[in-house]
Amino acid sequence: MKMKDVFRDNFSELQEFDLQDVVSENVKRCVAQSGYTAEEISYRANLSVATINRLKAGQNLSIHGICALAEALGKDWRVFFA
Repeated sequence: MKMKDVFRDNFSELQEFDLQDVVSENVKRCVAQSGYTAEEISYRANLSVATINRLKAGQNLSIHGICALAEALGKDWRVFFA
């Protein structure tokens, strides 16, 4: 049984969400608002451009990557989960 199936059984459809999608949308929004290029963010965050692109896609999310990106953008890491 998938976790999403359990979630659907316990809560209404309106409360269902996918954390990866939430993080992905917020990362994309914050990166766009920053005005930095991918290379500038990569340098500031000490992350590869590929890693930043994965965060924007909601793939391979890690606390390290999220926190490094948030710091590079001058944001609190929790903004990506709001």
